[in-house]
Amino acid sequence: MEKDTKQRKYKIAAAVGTVIMGIGAFMGCLSTDAVIANTGNGLLLVSIAIMVYGYSKWQP
Repeated sequence: MEKDTKQRKYKIAAAVGTVIMGIGAFMGCLSTDAVIANTGNGLLLVSIAIMVYGYSKWQP
């Protein structure tokens, strides 16, 4: 049972990272304001870190 709980944590991290990456990509690519574009680029970096954490232990 404990293994399922740990796996769920990694699955959620991977999914959240994927969603944040999508949001950051749209913000970074489609924004005309430099501040919003840089925020999108920052979200991309954060999402990469979250996804590495999630996919390091759980692989679909």
